[in-house]
Amino acid sequence: MDGHRVVSAKKGDHDADGHPPLSKGQVPITWLTAEIRRKHNPEVGGIPLTEESSERDKDIYPRIYILGMIKGVFFPKKSNNLISNSWLKIILGSWDDMGNLSWASACLAHLYRSLCNASARAVKEIDGAMFIVQFWAWEHLPWIAPKVDPDKEWGLDHPLRHEAYGCRWLGEKTCDNLGAHKLEEYRRKLDHLWEAELKFDPYPERIVVHHVHEFPLHPGQWCTRVPLICHHIVEWHLPDRCLRQFGREQCLPLAVPESQRRYHGKDGRQGATNWPEEYAKLIRLWNVRQDQDIVTGSHVGWMGYHDPYMETYRRQSVRYMTPEGAADGALFDGIERIHDLARTADHSAAGREVGLIRRIASRLLGCMRARGRDHHRYPPVPPVRPPPV
Repeated sequence: MDGHRVVSAKKGDHDADGHPPLSKGQVPITWLTAEIRRKHNPEVGGIPLTEESSERDKDIYPRIYILGMIKGVFFPKKSNNLISNSWLKIILGSWDDMGNLSWASACLAHLYRSLCNASARAVKEIDGAMFIVQFWAWEHLPWIAPKVDPDKEWGLDHPLRHEAYGCRWLGEKTCDNLGAHKLEEYRRKLDHLWEAELKFDPYPERIVVHHVHEFPLHPGQWCTRVPLICHHIVEWHLPDRCLRQFGREQCLPLAVPESQRRYHGKDGRQGATNWPEEYAKLIRLWNVRQDQDIVTGSHVGWMGYHDPYMETYRRQSVRYMTPEGAADGALFDGIERIHDLARTADHSAAGREVGLIRRIASRLLGCMRARGRDHHRYPPVPPVRPPPV
């Protein structure tokens, strides 16, 4: 995640001779590829690319490859044939400038915005680097991960394993252990998820050392509370909401920055905007990100039901995805509260405790009715047929 923020000076300030009218600051990729083919196609008067070609002509092809990675892998958009002019300005710049950008933070900013947009009820599609979400789910929720053939799994000495830990999922996989791939089934399992079924910190220390030893600042930046910037997109990196994922003790998270709602309205349709000037304050925070680390101790053991974070989480979060899951969750919570009251009840105030237990029991009965007790009854015994004559 190290490097400069990815933000262009102005939307629409790059224009090449001969390219067609822009569509909201975007250029058709089909036009770009056609222009390159025309330039090097001798059948239409172009000059073919050879070993004697100029460095400038040779240089265009790795840039086109990077363009494909931006559009198709790390920053995909629903408009498959259009790419923002802001990206073209970066791609056509110097290699040093491209190498000094924080591509990872920009990719996360784009992904976070895509996930947020897709959470709207009317939205039916999603873009962004969804393979990151898939890898995260496979690592942290082993029960939804496919099995990798141990004979085909790559060892740490494999060259691609050194480049990216996620490459281990490129081996041969089987999904026989997952059952039916139904949305309702996944929602049901997530609603009934136990803490022991979630790997908060799935990456062994040897893996971390193996992959980030060349970048000693990276582990410290995993827990920095900073804005992530990708052109007009600003999304906050808030690790204090999931510190156990980084092996740290979970504390009460800070409030979301007040500016987040205002920046969330920036969708790139604000005209020719000088984004470095617009986001000057955020860029200064990014430049001192090493000073924004969330300092806590190491996480040890399980978090108790009445831990301040857990109580805040239950009070403020939407914990379940289905009405049935919410009913079951309330049932489990109620049983746990009854157990807690019975264990710590003050016998001198038995009447008050009994009244509270009665109210909890009423809630539990309501949850059981909502869950549908008839569903759990045994089916009726079929009638006995007379023997055939």
